[in-house]
Amino acid sequence: MPVMALTGWQLLLGGMFLLPVALLVDPPLPVLTATQIAGYVWLCVAGAMLAYALWFRGIRRLSPVAVSAMSLLSPVTAVVLGWVFLGQRIQGMALPGLIIVILSVCRSSGR
Repeated sequence: MPVMALTGWQLLLGGMFLLPVALLVDPPLPVLTATQIAGYVWLCVAGAMLAYALWFRGIRRLSPVAVSAMSLLSPVTAVVLGWVFLGQRIQGMALPGLIIVILSVCRSSGR
């Protein structure tokens, strides 16, 4: 099965599994405006379809070590962006954890 078809099925089935929970737990949505609908369409197209296409194209060209390092760097990137843009601090055991992840990524990519 082509990667984009598999991705489409994953997104569809994920949405179908979440729909009953959302209907039970979340309050009903207000009537959406045309701007809000356009924003949602933009998020679906650019945030899902385009992002998945680029992601799968990229990992096809990288080594397994580089791909696994990227999965470790995702939370590190979130921490750094939170620190830079939101003024969040790294406290407690999060700082040694962050350092361990960075060192392991540097060590694995150096091989």
